[in-house]
Amino acid sequence: MTTPTTISLLVTSNAFSTDRHELAMRFVEAAALQGHSIQRVFFYQDAVNVANQNQTPPQGQASPCTRWAELAEKHQFPLIACIANSLRRGLADTAESARHDLTGANLHPAFSLAGLGEMAESYNDSDQLVQF
Repeated sequence: MTTPTTISLLVTSNAFSTDRHELAMRFVEAAALQGHSIQRVFFYQDAVNVANQNQTPPQGQASPCTRWAELAEKHQFPLIACIANSLRRGLADTAESARHDLTGANLHPAFSLAGLGEMAESYNDSDQLVQF
């Protein structure tokens, strides 16, 4: 068995146009089975769209947003969406919605907004950084 490590993930692609989110979720499950821990998952660029709680996947398909939330709860790691990329795409939590005078929050409660400093911390706090 390998020595357990801490791993952070950087996800940059849209969950609805590629299979990168599915691959990232499978990676998390495999890493956990091998005794590794996930430090955090940081969503950047179009990947932030996955945190929109108002999106509805095609009938018969599981919501990637809900699947990430369940995975994060199961393995106890935070889901972080880049704040600049999120706001640019109309995605906001309650605080940012009020700050920018938007009509309401649509960020799924399992996700939080943070800047690139959080991504830099991921790099420093983890043994490995894996990008999807």
